Amino acid sequence: MSTQMSKDVGCPHCGAAVRTQMWPGICAQENPELRARVLDETMFDWKCPQCGYTAQFVYPCLYHDRDRKFMVYVVPNGSGSEFRPVDVSEKFPQLAGVRKRVVSTPAELKEKILIFEAGLNDYAVELVKYALAGVLERKHGKKTIQGYFCSADEEEDQIRFTFFPEGRDQLVERSTRLEAYQKSLEIVRAAGIEEANSFLPVDSVTAKSLLEQYRGEEK
Repeated sequence: MSTQMSKDVGCPHCGAAVRTQMWPGICAQENPELRARVLDETMFDWKCPQCGYTAQFVYPCLYHDRDRKFMVYVVPNGSGSEFRPVDVSEKFPQLAGVRKRVVSTPAELKEKILIFEAGLNDYAVELVKYALAGVLERKHGKKTIQGYFCSADEEEDQIRFTFFPEGRDQLVERSTRLEAYQKSLEIVRAAGIEEANSFLPVDSVTAKSLLEQYRGEEK
């Protein structure tokens, strides 16, 4: 279920103590308006009523979609790869079969929601994204700082992403045929990946490791 709390947050600009509403737990079914705020990227917006200073105030938050059986835990101020997996199977056996992910930013939370709501496998999506980021780097000679899944459309046979190349202010949109996703899904299945009982990061580091493993088995 959703959980709410209030906390005084000091404004970095004027020092005023601002009573701030926080949602450490969000249930998509109970509070669809909070889901909407996550997807329009306003969930963690913060503004000081005294001086007008605005910022993104990110705090630990657990997002749960009961119907689609996934949970995403936001752990700010760190990368997902640094997160220590925590086995929850003993205390919460009802979470068996629920996809459990950890992310470090609101943008990554939004991406996971979009992936799972589209009925996709996030390991496979990360593989496609990793491959497209490599194509961009070879084409422009610049590394990709961030990349995010946007949508998948079976009628148009497209899976779409946005990328933020190093040294460029504007994002770059890229898409490819869904065949790329299906091939990536085959790699995931060949790796024998099963849903873990702990919250895990599934990101570009995961994709790189999977691809290296797959290429090593092919040789």
